[in-house]
Amino acid sequence: MPIHLYIEQYFQQYPKARKTGIEVKNPPLEKRPKVFNVEDRLVSIGNMQVPIRIYEPNGKKRHPILIFLHGGTFIPGGVESHDVSCRLICSLSGYKVVAVDYCTNENVSNMFRQCDVVAKWIVDHAEELGGLSEEMAIGGPSIGAHFAARIVLNFIIQGDFRFKKQILFYPIIDFNDQVKNSPHFSRMLFNGKYGLDLTMHSLNFSEHDTSISYYAPLYENNKYLTQIPPTLILTAEYDPLCDEGEHYAENLRKAGADVRLVRFDGNVHGFMQNFPGSPDYMRGYDITAEFLSVPSLISHVL
Repeated sequence: MPIHLYIEQYFQQYPKARKTGIEVKNPPLEKRPKVFNVEDRLVSIGNMQVPIRIYEPNGKKRHPILIFLHGGTFIPGGVESHDVSCRLICSLSGYKVVAVDYCTNENVSNMFRQCDVVAKWIVDHAEELGGLSEEMAIGGPSIGAHFAARIVLNFIIQGDFRFKKQILFYPIIDFNDQVKNSPHFSRMLFNGKYGLDLTMHSLNFSEHDTSISYYAPLYENNKYLTQIPPTLILTAEYDPLCDEGEHYAENLRKAGADVRLVRFDGNVHGFMQNFPGSPDYMRGYDITAEFLSVPSLISHVL
């Protein structure tokens, strides 16, 4: 379908945003979604210190936990820029959301290491955090979704803790730096046109052997994909990353994993932060809350 009119009008008014991304501004604190409590902590592991922000949905002693890994490499961001997202997921799903404020000024390997180490710390300290260790999910948007997918796979490969669910919002799944010759047609079709330009960002793709699944969950061995927990993947039609997210969903489905894929037609990368008040904005959070609340999921693609 055509791109939503309000999005096209935005890009006509701010043409530079086609490459640099849509600027996200939080509303004043008093106008943000309400949750029972928000707490900032500093996790110290060896010589690493990483802030986390904990969102509580209500006054109960125990909750399922969602580890949230923000986006922010393609479009500037951090925990604060994703505060509304975390509040909405928390309030709608009943999950305690633990957001990891990893540093986006690092290279990709260091960013992932922060996320991986802190995710393991959260798993080990779930009870202390007031969480249900047997009911833990992980996810996030964009590159945060990439890190979440890798952490889930690493835990499976290493025989560690198993997450109950993962949620991937418009994920980058393939760390191949190709655009013009990419196997993902959406990169060639939409890159630099609707708020995301992969060529503008120094992700140091060239440092990595992208044939190794460590950097591209898309190419992981089926024996591990079959063990992936129920997964929700949300993509946007005009996102350069649309195809790889959908290719990953198809690979998971073929491996026998439970996966739900929802494409938001007429929309762009970052739609769960951009344009609050638009129909797709809240629809994404409603689908996420429903997915987290359902005990099990039949494998299907929408």
